[in-house]
Amino acid sequence: MSLGVSLDTSGGCWICGAPCVEPKVTCSDDHHEELIHRFELNFGVFKRVTDLETGTMHKVPLRDIIEKGIRQEDLKTYPEFVLEES
Repeated sequence: MSLGVSLDTSGGCWICGAPCVEPKVTCSDDHHEELIHRFELNFGVFKRVTDLETGTMHKVPLRDIIEKGIRQEDLKTYPEFVLEES
């Protein structure tokens, strides 16, 4: 699956290739938003994340996973993931 970005880890912006300050992977806020948008198009806006202590599945925004990361204790702040019926 192509993300439309270069996943090169040499320090260049993943959108345009311009130099960026480590540990950032984009050179500007606009390119950060573009990268998030591309990831959401390819992987979806929300991800199903399971709390291994409780077995509860939570609906977590991909943006939160990318920008903040998630910890087990934070999962309770996200709604439960409900499987859609086909």
